[in-house]
Amino acid sequence: MSFVWSDGALHQHETISVSPKNRGLTLGDGLFETILAVNRVALWREEHLARLKGSAQVLGLGFPADEITQALDALLAAGGENPHVLRLTLTRGATARGLGGASKEPVVIASLDPFDTRLIGQPATLVTSKLRRSTSSIAATHKTLSYADNIAAAREAEAAGADDALLLNTDGHVACTTIANIFVVKGKRLITPARSEAILPGIMRGVLLAEAKALGFTAEETTIAPRELQDADAVFLTNSLRLVRPVTRIDGTPVASGAANPILDHLSGLAAHICQRTILS
Repeated sequence: MSFVWSDGALHQHETISVSPKNRGLTLGDGLFETILAVNRVALWREEHLARLKGSAQVLGLGFPADEITQALDALLAAGGENPHVLRLTLTRGATARGLGGASKEPVVIASLDPFDTRLIGQPATLVTSKLRRSTSSIAATHKTLSYADNIAAAREAEAAGADDALLLNTDGHVACTTIANIFVVKGKRLITPARSEAILPGIMRGVLLAEAKALGFTAEETTIAPRELQDADAVFLTNSLRLVRPVTRIDGTPVASGAANPILDHLSGLAAHICQRTILS
């Protein structure tokens, strides 16, 4: 069953009222977080909320911490033990006309929907998108509601028969995919694009960088050229729902992926420890 938090209350239906002047609706002026919830626990909850709060400060959005906590707690209690996707949305709310308008108060909308954990770890094929991520864009480095580029790139990948799109930045370096960070394994080096490469610093990206030493790797945040993906011992993606997805093909060319499996097992074990329940069946 799905649940929605809106206007300070929990609802058991998916239809809510939103002001036609809400800037999240009219301008994409807001932020969101997508969190895997299992056994009434939102995995890496504090890390997600810290990112949301930090981004809200950058964008000049209010951060109603008490309401956000109330919304998450109510949704997790209603959802029960089964796996769910918890989506938290924060918008500037309704304002007077004008792009720089100040809002009276931000709006919190949250939802909880069932999630199939069989999606975790599924291999992915990529196709390089024609779109480029700007190294000077706020939308590229914060999880804003302005997802037009990601949507267009995802549609491009779908039309090409791929699972996701590989996005380069305006300097021609590897950035990310439409919904995930990208990692490269070379020997005992675990390499991912630096924050300066127009990436969203993902929660699982941060967790894995912190766990690299425990896995026997040296973590590196640096520039990655597209050609380096073909020479890697493994290429894989990370995000908060799928955890780790081995990449098997890029633009139709096979790439190595086997070295990603122990990393997936490790992150799944961390998640299971947090929620006291096995994540992978």
